[in-house]
Amino acid sequence: MPLTFFPAIRPWRPPCKVHLIPVEILTEIFLLTERRWAKDYTDLMLVCWRWHDIILSIPGFTSRLHIRGSTKVGAVQAFIQGRRSRLEVIVGVNDETHGKDFNADDFHGSFTAAIQAASRWRSLSFHSFPLPGECKAFQIVQPLESLKSFTLGQGCDLGSFFGPLMTAITAIALPHLTNLHLCDLSAVLYLVQPAHTRIFCHLRTLVILLNKRMESPAYILPSLQKLETFEARRLHLPIYPPDASLPLIQTLRDLRLKCVSVQWMAGKVFPALQICSITFPRHSGTIKLQPVTMPACTSLKYDSNDLGPLRYFHHLPLDELSVTSGQWNVSRGNYQLVAVCPIVVTSAQSLTTLCIYVRCSEQLLAYMLSLVPALDKLTLGLASPHALSEAFFQAFIDTRSDDNSPYEMVAPLCAKLGKLTLHYKRWLRGPERKELIQVFSEIVLSRNSKDRFLALQFDMHWHYWYISAPVGTLKEHGGLYSSKIGIPGSRGIIPLHVCLIGQLMEVPFKETEYLWVYNSLSIGCLSSLHHIVELRIRDPQDISTTALLPNLPLFHTLRVLKAENIHPSFLAGHTFHKLERCGVYLWRESPELSQGQITQMPVCTRLDVNDLTLLATFKLPRICELGVSLDHPEFNMIWAKIMVVNSNLSGLQLLHVHGWHQWADLFQVLRCLPVLETLILGSGPILDAAFFGEFVLMDLNETSAPVQSRDVGRASAVLCPMLTSLCIEGLDPTERRELIPILKEVVIIRAVGGSPLKTFTLYHSMYGRKWELIGSNGTFVVKRVKLKRVVKSFKLDISLE
Repeated sequence: MPLTFFPAIRPWRPPCKVHLIPVEILTEIFLLTERRWAKDYTDLMLVCWRWHDIILSIPGFTSRLHIRGSTKVGAVQAFIQGRRSRLEVIVGVNDETHGKDFNADDFHGSFTAAIQAASRWRSLSFHSFPLPGECKAFQIVQPLESLKSFTLGQGCDLGSFFGPLMTAITAIALPHLTNLHLCDLSAVLYLVQPAHTRIFCHLRTLVILLNKRMESPAYILPSLQKLETFEARRLHLPIYPPDASLPLIQTLRDLRLKCVSVQWMAGKVFPALQICSITFPRHSGTIKLQPVTMPACTSLKYDSNDLGPLRYFHHLPLDELSVTSGQWNVSRGNYQLVAVCPIVVTSAQSLTTLCIYVRCSEQLLAYMLSLVPALDKLTLGLASPHALSEAFFQAFIDTRSDDNSPYEMVAPLCAKLGKLTLHYKRWLRGPERKELIQVFSEIVLSRNSKDRFLALQFDMHWHYWYISAPVGTLKEHGGLYSSKIGIPGSRGIIPLHVCLIGQLMEVPFKETEYLWVYNSLSIGCLSSLHHIVELRIRDPQDISTTALLPNLPLFHTLRVLKAENIHPSFLAGHTFHKLERCGVYLWRESPELSQGQITQMPVCTRLDVNDLTLLATFKLPRICELGVSLDHPEFNMIWAKIMVVNSNLSGLQLLHVHGWHQWADLFQVLRCLPVLETLILGSGPILDAAFFGEFVLMDLNETSAPVQSRDVGRASAVLCPMLTSLCIEGLDPTERRELIPILKEVVIIRAVGGSPLKTFTLYHSMYGRKWELIGSNGTFVVKRVKLKRVVKSFKLDISLE
């Protein structure tokens, strides 16, 4: 395509003036952007070659260098030599690359080339490393004078490189290293030695996550002089005296501890601490003797079997509070929840998010929730649906604006609540929990929230089920990975949505009657549902090449089926006793007609299918509306020898032809449909005058009586004598003016002959155009219809009305 083409299509666009900005000003803008967002600048480099060259020439910029098992030496050398920016070096020899493309010499050469620019390293991260003996030793000669961040992942055995690396790390000019992330016990033991603890002095972020607890204590807290973020798991801290100098107390903003001693916090005031998370603390009893003060803390999470120390956390202006206790009965849980009440009362006016994972009584929990009028998000951790009754949840229903509500007019619990999340460890299999789902839907209906208000989560799955207000009928849902189920209720169908990515669909609600699934349905899920009325499934990977079990309950309950991108074996050889409407769309191989596996649909009246050979395997004695693609080279044979045998088409009233083969005899089909009332033709061969000539009444002069006979036993010379609506897609009469005479003849002669044809429509979905051909009393008019939006291609509606 010539370059002059582009200005021709956009002559109105003024020339770009960004190139007039001096390099020095652009450099300062880019540096300011880096300091504010600290992101990789690939997108900026792709704007134009000028920006690309400027960014590469800025020494202060950062570029990411990934070294994997398959990385080549030349690629690393070109990356380093082609830019002056600082480097974020990420080393990761994952399992897949290590097992297939890993080359010890290439890896050694690549990492050696990166070491030549060690003075430009801004961060160094080891996610995985070759096993000892698979590569040669490395030596870092250049000082790591620019290194600000160092990460050593879990199980990353550096072998003989560990010593030289630790020596280089500890020799850094200390003000530069501000972020340290360690998941390796050997590295922690090395750095906590007295000779190396000076490396902690200038840290602002320290993360130590260990899989097992250290045996010897780490005396590092006095060395943390500027720390703002501290996250530790299974770190062994010593017992510090009350007067110990711990500078981090004044600087900490974010503290997250798990299986770590909190003795050092006792009696201290943390003036800057905003986020605090403590899980399974050690030596928590010391806090009961010496309270902790956190005047700036807005988020607190505490997880322990003993919540008593929470009484001694003072002056917390909390926005978020999460408490968890593993006590196994209600009486013990009540004692733990009582310990939380003081901290809830002191933060009542500011607390907007509350998470409670404590087994307790309904009365005590309701009392606590009544103390927080500003609550916006509430999460409750529950063992099973028996943990809290329907009566408890009815208190959340806002009945003040609903005169038809069966509940008493009272203000709801947590009137400002915007989202309620219920985390169940398990859900009962019996139908006795259907009433609870009904109450959940009533809560959503009464709150009238546009956002998803109520969510359910279960321990066996990470995803959430979102409950919506009851509806009359389920509508097509959006979202690439969104699935939906429907449970019948007193006010309609209760929809529940779930978003799945790469997981099999499991439905814990056995009362489900409507199931719409994207991608990940299992046969086990289908076999456990005994009341399915409507099933919509798209790309069922788990059952795409597996036939359905012969005794599935859905064969006797299903009334609507819509399946996209499935394998033919999904339906072959089964009988759907109550199936009324069906849409099946194959995007893989077609079924083999020679196998003779017939799918029985004795009461199906509406069917939409995109594969002719699949349609030929269906037994359809009562079909009334049919959508099908006739684009098959053996169409004439299939229709004449198989279709007329397996399907009773004498009562077909609507036919939608998606498309047809250029050699297909479409009129062979139409002559078998004596009572056809609606015909919609989609994309196919270019229509000519001979095609439309078939619709002209041939026996107009042979009989004076109107052609309205429904005698299907007599073959009439008239094509589709009962046709009332004819619609053709992709035909623009303004571009095919040679067809106007024959179109006029069809309309006028049919009108004069007494044909029931009422509408003759041409439309073009791509251009959003529509025309209606009108004929009566010997007149003919082509009327252009104004459309507010683009016309969509016709498709049969496969849903219960």
